[in-house]
Amino acid sequence: MADNSEACGSTRPRRSARTPAKAAARQPVEIVDTVSQGKRKARTSAKSPAEELEHLLTHAKSHLTKIDISNVLNYNYFLELSQESQLRLCSMLPPTAFLTYRPSVCSSHPDFPSQQQSVDGMDVDQTPATLDPMVFTSPFFLSAAHTWQDHLFSSWLGQKASDDLEAFKQGAKDGTLHAPWKDEAWDRDHQPIHSPKKKQSPTLDLTALAKQGLIQEGDVIVYKRIFTAQNLTVEKDLLVDAINPGSHTITFLLSPGTKASLHPSLLVSGSHDVDGATLSMDDIADPVALERGVLDVDGRVSNSRKYEQDVAACPHALTPQGAPSDELKNSIAVRAWKAFTLWRWREEMRDQLDAQLLQERGARERVATLFYLRGCASGT
Repeated sequence: MADNSEACGSTRPRRSARTPAKAAARQPVEIVDTVSQGKRKARTSAKSPAEELEHLLTHAKSHLTKIDISNVLNYNYFLELSQESQLRLCSMLPPTAFLTYRPSVCSSHPDFPSQQQSVDGMDVDQTPATLDPMVFTSPFFLSAAHTWQDHLFSSWLGQKASDDLEAFKQGAKDGTLHAPWKDEAWDRDHQPIHSPKKKQSPTLDLTALAKQGLIQEGDVIVYKRIFTAQNLTVEKDLLVDAINPGSHTITFLLSPGTKASLHPSLLVSGSHDVDGATLSMDDIADPVALERGVLDVDGRVSNSRKYEQDVAACPHALTPQGAPSDELKNSIAVRAWKAFTLWRWREEMRDQLDAQLLQERGARERVATLFYLRGCASGT
């Protein structure tokens, strides 16, 4: 039959009887060995449990800063702890976290004797059996936990923060610590650039504020300064009675002695019935001189103690010749500018005499400190 088909020229394809070659099997020996070596290196370079715990509880990149803290601090995880750990944690919780807590009453309360015989806040049975499970979902507990988490993220629980805190406590204790105010830090980091071709602007004083209308007749300027070393606060209200039209120096009215407020007759619009005890300070242009005059009228701060805070805060208070340095003079001037606050009527209140008689400082409202107004004047 094979011969006949070949003879007839058949075009049917013939099936091959040969066995196909098999592919070579892969051997993953190298991969297994590589993975095993990587695992062995990871185990040998791992931190000790103590180091891992310290990193977890003190480092800003701890995993605890990236999770919901309630997923870790909850009652279910508390139950999985050992009995010893549970007792230790219970000793750290407040008495209100336990079911046996009873609020105590004062000794004058009728129930005080019976309350003392029962369980009160001082004799709470702080054990895992009496722990209130709802304490872990309390807003107070969660707020404290989130605050701790924020402190951890801000690096406040690390060793550097602890060392800085100890240095601060020691400096505050021995009196060597000096924390610069924000204005001092700004002046230190932003020194003015003076061009040699440009003249420096003259030093601003009260006349510049009066000339630009930042201080007006009828305004009340309130002086307040705290003398920490003497545990004393000096307060005094000053009325802008007149502004010289030529020199723009200012005349102030104030009460004598330690009396802070002005006479009510001075605070009403259009009325200047001054009683015999009211004092005046004429032709004032310098805020330091104004402060010195106020302290002289008050009389409780001696001349030697008026600027001892500035001297103590100034690293170079005196020149080699013993005179006040420019740095000390600038510190005294800045403190004087900040000690005065301007109060002024709103336009709708200038004719409201009834309200002026009844309200504080004649119904004037606080505008800003003279230090702020000085910045506004220098920017124009």
